[in-house]
Amino acid sequence: MTDPCPSLASFRDRCNVLVIFEGSNDDRPARQEEELLHHEKSMTERDIVVLRIAGGGVFQLFEEPHELNADDIRSDLEGPSDDDFEIVLVGRDGTTKLRSYAPLPATVIIDVVNKLLSSTP
Repeated sequence: MTDPCPSLASFRDRCNVLVIFEGSNDDRPARQEEELLHHEKSMTERDIVVLRIAGGGVFQLFEEPHELNADDIRSDLEGPSDDDFEIVLVGRDGTTKLRSYAPLPATVIIDVVNKLLSSTP
């Protein structure tokens, strides 16, 4: 079986990863980050790592950054161009669990992760 997202393999089986693709000249990334920061405790309690992809860089929202390649992540997740906004939730198994082209309330993301956690044996 091939890895659905090899660029995020270092997170496999350890945590869920929320990737924010930040478009240039767009206020949606800032709105999404502000929303997530208000729920940082709930996100970290559920082992959700938040990665911001901006230009050619990868930045972590809550913790120290990992050495990751923005282009590889964008390719693996079929992410948008550098000018567009999108968020993608990747589960512990490396598959995409949620995708949105608009900012989402943190509670929606947390609810998806809670359902994933409750369905794990």
